[in-house]
Amino acid sequence: MIALLLTLAALQGPADPGRFADFDLNEDGSIERDEVRARFDFEASAEATYQASRQSAKASAPRPAVTAPRTDWAAADAWFAAADKDGDGKLTQAEFNTQLAASPH
Repeated sequence: MIALLLTLAALQGPADPGRFADFDLNEDGSIERDEVRARFDFEASAEATYQASRQSAKASAPRPAVTAPRTDWAAADAWFAAADKDGDGKLTQAEFNTQLAASPH
């Protein structure tokens, strides 16, 4: 859940083509729901790795296992559904930018 909130927080701010590209994983010029889910999963994994590394007393100490349960996709799906204004299952750059501007800060 923390990673999900971090992802949403990262989406804040002015429109940026780089942010669109971060989500358009197959580089087809649109963002599908599964690409949003994959990005949220990536953020959850990164957060889990960071938290595990902070649990080590020293750099030489064995690290605890990194466990990152699958992200609860409800928030990712809700974000995608709100962004997909025309309901075609794909986000254009314009829909993405509109959702970024509308996302709570």
